[in-house]
Amino acid sequence: MNATTSTRLHAGIVLASAGRPALLSDLTSRLAHQTVSPVARVVSVPDEASLPPDLDSGWTVVTGTRGLAAQRNAGLAALGPDADVVFFFDDDAIVRRDYLEQGLAFFAAHPEHVGLTGRVLLDGAASRTYGEVDLAEADRLVAESEHEPLTGAFRAGRTLFGANFAFRRSAVPDIEFDPRLPLYSWLEDHDFARRLMRHGPLAHVDDCVIVHRGAASGGRTNHVRLGYSQLMNPVYLQRAGSFPRWLATWELFRPIAKNVAASVGGPQADWRRERLRGNGLALGDVLRGRITPERITSL
Repeated sequence: MNATTSTRLHAGIVLASAGRPALLSDLTSRLAHQTVSPVARVVSVPDEASLPPDLDSGWTVVTGTRGLAAQRNAGLAALGPDADVVFFFDDDAIVRRDYLEQGLAFFAAHPEHVGLTGRVLLDGAASRTYGEVDLAEADRLVAESEHEPLTGAFRAGRTLFGANFAFRRSAVPDIEFDPRLPLYSWLEDHDFARRLMRHGPLAHVDDCVIVHRGAASGGRTNHVRLGYSQLMNPVYLQRAGSFPRWLATWELFRPIAKNVAASVGGPQADWRRERLRGNGLALGDVLRGRITPERITSL
């Protein structure tokens, strides 16, 4: 996509990370080579130990908040007023050098759109056969994609993939992530997308390219907590008016069905049973009329 008109828009970047300084270093060092310079860059982490020692001084650092939704909100608050478009990346994403340029060009060419997500060349988190993508392979795939001609192609979407997305902040200046979705913030990106859609369409843009490495968590996953969120958060989001009933039902059914199937036996059985336990705790709360996504902080 020709980016000549994108100079009218300015980019900001918000990164949220916890306990993964090496991954954050890989990402920030590569973002330094974007073909368009952002007007603001924020890293939101719970503590100083989560920061890489080589972090460029151009990054604004926000500490003291834990949980993906809360950290992204803290990043938005620290971003300042100059960014028309805000870009979010997971700390295990490898981003093509022209991602910001192509994203700004898309928004300039399509002023009715309020959000976009890019094209994922490989998602280690979603690939059962591939697994976590090592850094060299991610770099290779992204570099090879630079030889592809820019097409300007996009398709309408109803979701934003949390590992890479952007929104037109100048059109929706007060939107934030739901602070009632703590810690893992299960479905926070989907909820954010649904609320953005009230203001305009979303797009999946081919010229914005990443690899999602799908790195393992920086800490031990509490599967009871995550299982609780898998059931409670869709119910809460439906009650809050973000999810229609059919979507909440689907988001309930899919992970619980996987937990049931994998809990019977095999290498995932132990932690799938822990997630089922969390599913059960959430179901008990829902049946008692307690819609409490925050409860995972005390489990």
